[in-house]
Amino acid sequence: MCVSRTGDAVALFLGLYLGHILGDFVFQPGRLVIAKRERLSAAAAHSAIVMLCGAFALAGAIAQAWAAVLASGLAHLLVEQLSIGARRNPDSTGLTVFSLDQGLHVVSLAVIAMVFGTTEPYVLAMWQVSVTTLATVCAVTTVAFGGSILVFEVQATRARQQADASVLGLDLSRLYGMAERAGALVLALVTPLPALGALAFAPRLAYTLTQERERRAHHLPAAAIGLALTAAGWLFVTLIPGTAR
Repeated sequence: MCVSRTGDAVALFLGLYLGHILGDFVFQPGRLVIAKRERLSAAAAHSAIVMLCGAFALAGAIAQAWAAVLASGLAHLLVEQLSIGARRNPDSTGLTVFSLDQGLHVVSLAVIAMVFGTTEPYVLAMWQVSVTTLATVCAVTTVAFGGSILVFEVQATRARQQADASVLGLDLSRLYGMAERAGALVLALVTPLPALGALAFAPRLAYTLTQERERRAHHLPAAAIGLALTAAGWLFVTLIPGTAR
């Protein structure tokens, strides 16, 4: 695959990826998470929501991107069925299934972007933006919302819960974690010294020092995962412009 083709595909991939993050983590209520594991119609409804989110993210270039958006919805449904099947394995954990699910989703979007490509400008909904801006929105959204699921699955795995044991609720702890990770990444991106992003985790660590051992075991992994996601998000935003035209 030539370099120009790869550059053309970056805009489409970022748009599809943002739609995936919005549909999978932002606009997927807990009831739908449970229902899609039991009924194909619910999984199809979830995939349709992801597809609509992709169409929204790429609205400014939808005339060229509609076929890729449709393909992403169909691919999402296929991956969901594979992940649901993996959950039925009694030895599976939520963390392994989550990793498999997200890995397959990202790979499928990359393949779709490479197949369909686009030479349209980078868009965020109806606005033309720079590749750095679009990558930043994708990274911050992933770190904030997707990070909550990752922390939850790691905590559940440490507690030896099976993959279907529970669904993450929207509470104050989750909201704080979302703001913490998003703030850390934004701080890393806007300050001359990216390591300053770690300051966003200082309040949690200070609070952790006042807690008993059991509570420390809860907060320290959350901070470590948040820091790792912040570093990954910073690398993504820093490196992705180099792949674009």
